[in-house]
Amino acid sequence: MLDEVDEQRIVESRFRTRDKRSIYQQNLERLKRKKRKEAVEPSSESEDEEEDAPEEESAIIPGAKPHQEGQSDDEDGEDDDEGLSGFIEEDGNAAIELPAEFSMATFQDLMYHFKTICQLFVHLAVQQAQDRREFMEEALKDPYFSVPLQIARRKIDGLRDSLVTSSVWRTSFKKPLMTYPEFNTVHMDFAVPVCDACHLGGRMSTLTGRISGEPYDRLTFEVLDDEDDDNAAKAHKEFNLGRFCARRTRVFHQFAHWEYALYKVLAQEVDGLRNRETEARVYVPVAYANDTQPPADLADADGIMHWLDARGVIAIEWQRVKDMMESARNLEIASKRGDDDD
Repeated sequence: MLDEVDEQRIVESRFRTRDKRSIYQQNLERLKRKKRKEAVEPSSESEDEEEDAPEEESAIIPGAKPHQEGQSDDEDGEDDDEGLSGFIEEDGNAAIELPAEFSMATFQDLMYHFKTICQLFVHLAVQQAQDRREFMEEALKDPYFSVPLQIARRKIDGLRDSLVTSSVWRTSFKKPLMTYPEFNTVHMDFAVPVCDACHLGGRMSTLTGRISGEPYDRLTFEVLDDEDDDNAAKAHKEFNLGRFCARRTRVFHQFAHWEYALYKVLAQEVDGLRNRETEARVYVPVAYANDTQPPADLADADGIMHWLDARGVIAIEWQRVKDMMESARNLEIASKRGDDDD
């Protein structure tokens, strides 16, 4: 077919062939190879391309720096290296410091965080009463204490809101339960055709739930003064409950005051150490479990924490929290079986 065409009528292509690299691209690739510590050797293919390149490729671009004869490729590479230093950054060897919320400690199990919370509460218990608020405000600024407490609260409050709290409960019913730290139920002599928890028709109440104790500060667990709790006297402290609602209410109350209950146990241990040589303590133990002795310095909160852990006190309190969470899951199972219909 080409033999039949007159050679004079064949027009040369006005476009450059593909795979042509500019001097800038060649220098950039050379710099990349130098970064990878590879040998910088001009390929035969690039040399052929430079020899075959038309003269317009070597034409000076307006505004560009003219190429000086005798200037070596290494000098060109150094100039390009200086020009590229603005956007090619060397990787530093310094480790990146992540926020405490993204540290490996946050991926530990809940028991690990529970021990840190116990350590915080022991530190709080060894403080004088007037210094506890200031201590807690400063301690919660430290991620070592604040992050485990946030993780535990998020986990436990999530179980309470999703598995324990009923959607039909009213605020007037939940608020007293959240305020007072003690709750108990007694059987009624006769059934009442109303439930103060769910208010569903046809439900019979056979139990009376009573809340008691004193409202307390959620930060220091100290009892609030009368003037700080104006609504305490107005709160309704007795409820008529059905069998399943009483069970759900009891679990809800445990979830609402688990921090207070834990702190009171640990504070009682600390107070026992303070009163062991005074008349305030009626019972003085001859020996402790596992033959462990408390620290001589009662201000050594970490030493007291280690002593409580060695005696198994922390393990006992952790088991109580586990039982509380399991009771929430059992409520959900019982609800699916239809046990909440009575």
